[in-house]
Amino acid sequence: MRGRHYSTTRALPVRDLHDLSDLLTLQIYQRLGRRAYALSRRDVAELIQPYTDDLVPDDQRAVAWLVWDLLQEGAEIELELA
Repeated sequence: MRGRHYSTTRALPVRDLHDLSDLLTLQIYQRLGRRAYALSRRDVAELIQPYTDDLVPDDQRAVAWLVWDLLQEGAEIELELA
């Protein structure tokens, strides 16, 4: 088992940022369906704010970008499959 490396700051480890982003992306998609693909990054940041409020500002921004990017990738995949 690979150990986690925690910094002395309150920032989350990269793996945790990605795990949180994955979960939030799934929640948004389950709630909004394909409409989630039209969200702006600002919309995403507002939607996930209650779940990222306790993160440091850099992590909040990173999660918003990661979630938005995952939604964009999902939209591209659906277009390719259509």
